[in-house]
Amino acid sequence: MRVWHSIKGAIKSFLRKVLHCFPIQKNRIVFLNYDGKGFGDNAKSIAEEIFRQGKPYDLIWLVKKDAFVPEGIKKVSMYDWEGVYALSTAKIIINNCKANMPFFFKKKKKQFYLQTWHGDFALKFIEKEVEDTLPIDYVAKSKADSAVTDAVISGSGSFSKILRESFWLPDHCAILEFGVPRNDLFFKGDEAKNQLKERYGFSSQDKILLYAPTFRDNGSVDCYDLDFKKLKAFLEKNTQEEWRVIIRLHPNISHKEDLFSYGDGIVNGTAYPDQQELCMISDWLITDYSSIMGDFLIMKKPVFLYVPDLDVYSSRTTGRGLRDLFYHLPLQLSRDQNALEEQITAFDQRTYEREVETFMQRYYRPFDDGHASERVVCHLSQVIQY
Repeated sequence: MRVWHSIKGAIKSFLRKVLHCFPIQKNRIVFLNYDGKGFGDNAKSIAEEIFRQGKPYDLIWLVKKDAFVPEGIKKVSMYDWEGVYALSTAKIIINNCKANMPFFFKKKKKQFYLQTWHGDFALKFIEKEVEDTLPIDYVAKSKADSAVTDAVISGSGSFSKILRESFWLPDHCAILEFGVPRNDLFFKGDEAKNQLKERYGFSSQDKILLYAPTFRDNGSVDCYDLDFKKLKAFLEKNTQEEWRVIIRLHPNISHKEDLFSYGDGIVNGTAYPDQQELCMISDWLITDYSSIMGDFLIMKKPVFLYVPDLDVYSSRTTGRGLRDLFYHLPLQLSRDQNALEEQITAFDQRTYEREVETFMQRYYRPFDDGHASERVVCHLSQVIQY
């Protein structure tokens, strides 16, 4: 083991010395989505805005395996020589995770590293807040990542505070309170929503319920016990409308899709490439502790929390723990399906919208207005011109 670490260290040192010799390409932007996934998340929205503005940038997307990337963006493997070269010569690097950069990467002085993160509506404790429960290797990599970060995007006053206190950010790192680029989609109106519904195979008249729970650190699946055939029938009887149910599991448990039965209007949406598009086309959401609820609150769409394991999950001893923001949510909690159906029956949209507005302004303080991507691209243009 020690021999391997020595060899790996020597390879890393050699590669960094070689890569340091390559000059930075001033108009090159490299994107990394999660751990080498395809076209998605905040990076997708930023890239689309670059296209919309007609910016003459050299865009490169790093992937681990074959994935969709649109024409106009070069797709390269993050571990092939082409990916290594792209990272070492990029003027701007955009990433949405921590501790996921290739081992050989060492940021150059004139490179600009933008962290967009992937969950602005942070209900769970993260990074420094749970440092003692995270793997030692992750903490070391995350701290090193923060040390070279030039800017982080924030979508809310709430998240800006978390960034300052929990992300090990250096003094020179700017917190860009621009809003969340991927949320710009939510401000495009009904025409865009209906076009998306058609693309996903739904009619404009279909009512859609999205079920999108988060994962459990201990791997438990006991909490995913809703009977969706029964729930769909209840919704249709209660509202006198046709409903479709999309089930979308967290990436960490995406391999457990067979927990549910599909068909008859119940759709497996776990592999759909764009979560924000699913949020846009859906009318209601059922979730638990996932930050996805923030997307629905921005749109003032109904959210119902199904939390049969709340006591375990909320405990810092047995679970992840939940910050105070969760306990101020203007949402009803249900611990079994009967209680959930009762909450749905009693739901009043006007009261809900009023309570959501109060909550968002008092506790979350969002910056989203549909123009976050524009602000990011403007900032990147200034970086490139510098």
